[in-house]
Amino acid sequence: MDSPLKTKWVLFLDIILRNKSLALDEKPKLLKMKKQLNILLSLAIFSASCGDNAELKNLKKENAALVAQVNALKAGTYAKSPKYFLKLRLRQSRLSLNIKKHIKDAVNSLDFELPVDKDFYDSVSEGTEIIDKFRFGSFILYGNLGDWEMTVKEKYVK
Repeated sequence: MDSPLKTKWVLFLDIILRNKSLALDEKPKLLKMKKQLNILLSLAIFSASCGDNAELKNLKKENAALVAQVNALKAGTYAKSPKYFLKLRLRQSRLSLNIKKHIKDAVNSLDFELPVDKDFYDSVSEGTEIIDKFRFGSFILYGNLGDWEMTVKEKYVK
């Protein structure tokens, strides 16, 4: 014989699927069962979407590494290690015979310092061109043949 809970759920699903009209005293019961069904469905979806175990382990490892970095920053251990900096020059260059445009590009060049990690610091040398990007939008809109250039001007360690 079926349990009373099972028959209630079967009745509830039957009412929903067949769109039966209810008596006034059954509506609060139906709302309660609907709420319970929503909770059960959301728990089922949540438990199914937790992901595989390898992904969870990877996220826990990343979290532990970040917590260790935050603790090291609070303790000041990173402050004692050397900081690697690159002084970069960003400028625009264009293919033109107009002297004013070349002077304008030279005046508008920008020098700035950027902290980098040791691997990147070791991979570049002074004069290395990091970015050489054609300015496609400027070519379409104005007919200018130009590009952005970012080069390493200086390297130093603090």
